[in-house]
Amino acid sequence: MVIYKNYKNYPIKIGFDAYFLSYRRGIGNFVYHVLSRLAFLDRKNQYLLYMAAKPKNLDLSLPQNFILRSFACPIYPLWEQMGLPFVAIRDSVDILHCPANTGPLFLPQQIKMVLTIHDVMYLLPYEALPASPSPYQRLGRIYRRWIVPRIAKRADAIITVSYRSRQDILNILQVPSERVSVVYEAPSPTFRPLPNKEKIEQVKQRYGIQGRFILTLGGLDPRKNIARVLQSFKKFKQQSKSDHQLVIVGLPKSGQRLFSRIAMEMEIAEQVVFTGFVPEEDLVALYNGAEVFLYPSLYEGFGLPVLEAMACGTPVVASTAGSIPEIAGEAALLIEPKDIEALALAIEQVITDQALRLELIVRGFEQVKKFSWEKAARELLTVYERVMQT
Repeated sequence: MVIYKNYKNYPIKIGFDAYFLSYRRGIGNFVYHVLSRLAFLDRKNQYLLYMAAKPKNLDLSLPQNFILRSFACPIYPLWEQMGLPFVAIRDSVDILHCPANTGPLFLPQQIKMVLTIHDVMYLLPYEALPASPSPYQRLGRIYRRWIVPRIAKRADAIITVSYRSRQDILNILQVPSERVSVVYEAPSPTFRPLPNKEKIEQVKQRYGIQGRFILTLGGLDPRKNIARVLQSFKKFKQQSKSDHQLVIVGLPKSGQRLFSRIAMEMEIAEQVVFTGFVPEEDLVALYNGAEVFLYPSLYEGFGLPVLEAMACGTPVVASTAGSIPEIAGEAALLIEPKDIEALALAIEQVITDQALRLELIVRGFEQVKKFSWEKAARELLTVYERVMQT
């Protein structure tokens, strides 16, 4: 194994847990965009990006001070708890940044730890946020419930993605407030209005979408509130007599089967389209083609899809829960996510009230301007420098 020395032209040597870099969803997107901007901005410090395997097609240009390091381990908790601290020690890093809520418990004190905690939903009581039907997600929640309270106390700095999440971290984890900083996420520049309407129609045809539609992002996690989305869609159809379809993106096969059965019981199955996971370029087209983006989540640490939809010029109906009001500002129609009547009425308002639609679109474009990955990377560099001074 090669040991990379901290030559004087690299003031800080930063180890970065890049395990999820190849998974371009959720935390993987966060890691990708943060690293892409750091690679553009910071040629002064050295970065060692730790992965489980060398990526085959990494769409990321890295300068010489960024080094990919891979080591295999069959189970992520073992990779994180045993392999990651081992290589961080061998490489003599000054800082280890763990961007995915958890980190190694046994890390020498001379290595500073920066920990990104995106949210603490997995620490909420089960009556507040029920367990997912997915065994993988349930095991992940158990792991995080055990690790996060312990690792948060070890961290020299904690980064989170909204002030709402920061307050939840302070309340639940009881860590010193001066250790917790907010660094906002941002939508990818890919999310933008598409002048080519043919592309939108091609994507609609690919997924069997006909005519006008309402878009939402699904998930097996109960906080995504998909059952109520279906109920509110049915009520909207009954009230408006419209021909709109509901398009639910991102559900795995098991989730599609589950919610297809529910839609059949509601007698709306023919008006609901499940696409499963779609590539980013198709998602951009779907945002552009949708008349409304519906996101009534029960809890979000940030709520990036809200900004993605706004960046595409799509009016948004979203939740009053979690961090969404903070991120959406006054650019979305915000509704209590358990109020099915209010959700149905909000959908109808946005579709039928052209003045409201235009106002939400214009406000959405202005709101998105407040967020950028370059700003996030600069703020992260400030945290690294501050940690090294303590």
